[in-house]
Amino acid sequence: MYRAVFLLTLLFLLAGCSSLQVKSDYDPDFDFEPLASFAVVYPVTHGGSTLTQSRIADAITEQMLRKGYRSAEKSDADFIMLFHTDITSKKQIITDYRTVGFYPYYGYAYGTVTVPVQHDYYYDEGKIIIDALNPDGNRIFWRAVSTDRLKTFDTPDERIAYIRNVVGAMLESFPGKSKEP
Repeated sequence: MYRAVFLLTLLFLLAGCSSLQVKSDYDPDFDFEPLASFAVVYPVTHGGSTLTQSRIADAITEQMLRKGYRSAEKSDADFIMLFHTDITSKKQIITDYRTVGFYPYYGYAYGTVTVPVQHDYYYDEGKIIIDALNPDGNRIFWRAVSTDRLKTFDTPDERIAYIRNVVGAMLESFPGKSKEP
């Protein structure tokens, strides 16, 4: 009993520590109703991982199929899903306060002083931007942006699962065939 409660509490704490942030926006005047087919397009970036990009494209396709849309060639699609990726190096400064005591040889304390100590943490932050474009005029009618600290994974399956999770969170606000945005 206690073990189950402990594991459940641990899962909630780990879920609460996620650094993933997802934001989305859409054009309220755009009519989503006639949309039926999509195409996923992405620029191959110099120095980027085409393996990661193809995994993101597969995850977008998977999520859009679940929402009731069908995949099509770019020339035949009702709308285009375009994504970009970016990695930025970040610095976080954390101030910690430590108490320093002054002690004579006899072991009695004359007083203490609290001093601030700063720690610099460096990390890489990844960003994925997914845009839904109307092929007539290439106007964006929906956008989602996710940012997260880059994580290290041991296996390709872990990477794929993480990408699916992020893309799923991003496309959560995209309307399905029978839903409003």
